[in-house]
Amino acid sequence: MSKRLTKELGKIAKKELDWVTIGPHNDNLQHWRANISGPASSPYEGGTFIVDFIFPADYPFKCPEIKFLTKIYHPNIKTDTGEICADIINSNWAPTLDVYHCLETLQSMLLNPSADSPVEAQIATQLRDDYDAFAATAKKWTAEHAS
Repeated sequence: MSKRLTKELGKIAKKELDWVTIGPHNDNLQHWRANISGPASSPYEGGTFIVDFIFPADYPFKCPEIKFLTKIYHPNIKTDTGEICADIINSNWAPTLDVYHCLETLQSMLLNPSADSPVEAQIATQLRDDYDAFAATAKKWTAEHAS
């Protein structure tokens, strides 16, 4: 696993991504921390979200546990724990996928919140029924928690 994670870290570094920084937390290769910038034209624009990646011993056969440490108003992320909807990463996981795939998925989640398979039903309902109110609250939370 550590050889695979080291290789993935190098692959991500070569991409020179301007919207995320990621690497081992406290020199622990099984625990990474990412700082993800909220995408432009989304309610999360201007925010930086801290996200934990915990890699199980049998990674890549099992996906990493991913959790937002920064409080976020999103239908697919638990507001109290930061856990993301299991379906988003877990259900389609395969050993051929990697951390970069997870990062792209998280960026896509921020750009296109989905009312399908929510972990926060009230936020999903608001997203579906009153996007402007959803976006206003998401922007407010981003300013309060992710700046």
